Amino acid sequence: MDPHAARSALDGAASSAERVRSRARWLSTYMGAFAVGFAILTLVIGLVEPPVLRYAGFLGGWAVFTAVMVLWARRQPAHLRGSARRMAPAWGLTAAAYGIAIAVGTPARLGDVAYWSVAAVVVATPLAVGALRERRA
Repeated sequence: MDPHAARSALDGAASSAERVRSRARWLSTYMGAFAVGFAILTLVIGLVEPPVLRYAGFLGGWAVFTAVMVLWARRQPAHLRGSARRMAPAWGLTAAAYGIAIAVGTPARLGDVAYWSVAAVVVATPLAVGALRERRA
């Protein structure tokens, strides 16, 4: 292989790698969408009255949102190496924050806008930060 052919092959490989990397950036959008979803879910649990609407919104809305996101994720063609390792802490912290917010806030603080607004931000923050970090990966 002559130097020109080698350079051409290397340029082609670099171009392919960049295309794959750009196609794998979807995970940051996925995590960001779930951050927003968890924030909304937290607000619904704490602020929606009557309880029938609260739980209908929680179960129905979350089921539809999750199904749409999972179907979208399954159609994505590429994953960045190490993405599972990078996103696991964000998911774990969000789940823990959500569990604590629900345990502390129900039933004692139902309807307390100040509590549930802060709780929604705290719950969403790990996934939002994870989404930003994944975008830069």
